[in-house]
Amino acid sequence: MAAELNEVYSLMIPTVKGNILLPNSNVAEIVPFSNVELFEDQAERPAWFLGHLLWRGQDIPLISIDVISGEEDPQANNRSRVAVAHTLNSNRELPYVAIVVQGIPRLSHVTPENIKSIQDEDLSEAEKLRVTVDNVGASIPDLDKLEEMILAAQSSAA
Repeated sequence: MAAELNEVYSLMIPTVKGNILLPNSNVAEIVPFSNVELFEDQAERPAWFLGHLLWRGQDIPLISIDVISGEEDPQANNRSRVAVAHTLNSNRELPYVAIVVQGIPRLSHVTPENIKSIQDEDLSEAEKLRVTVDNVGASIPDLDKLEEMILAAQSSAA
């Protein structure tokens, strides 16, 4: 019984640079890269803040963790998807964030035995931690920091 309590069902979600790892409970839905409105004029916004996803009648801020990490904007392609993730602070103005991802996520059972922290790498401002799960590398996004960055970008562009 104790082993069951130490397991977190998570999603290993491919990005251009690698993978992000989120608890399954943090991911509201993975949707195709459609119903997306990209900003036409990016001059007043950070390059990682791409636009909005129309999802369930709401405009969800659309971001790229790859761009925050210093990668080029991958642009939409036939592998592009959007991960709609719950924010953590019960902010009614920003209950979700939409993250551009690549490919199909896979379920990952994370336990103390199969997860290892990678300590020797420089983290981007969007990352909380880098890990391996069953020898597959992943970044755990800092959802609090992402929320803070989005709110700051929205207020400076307003």
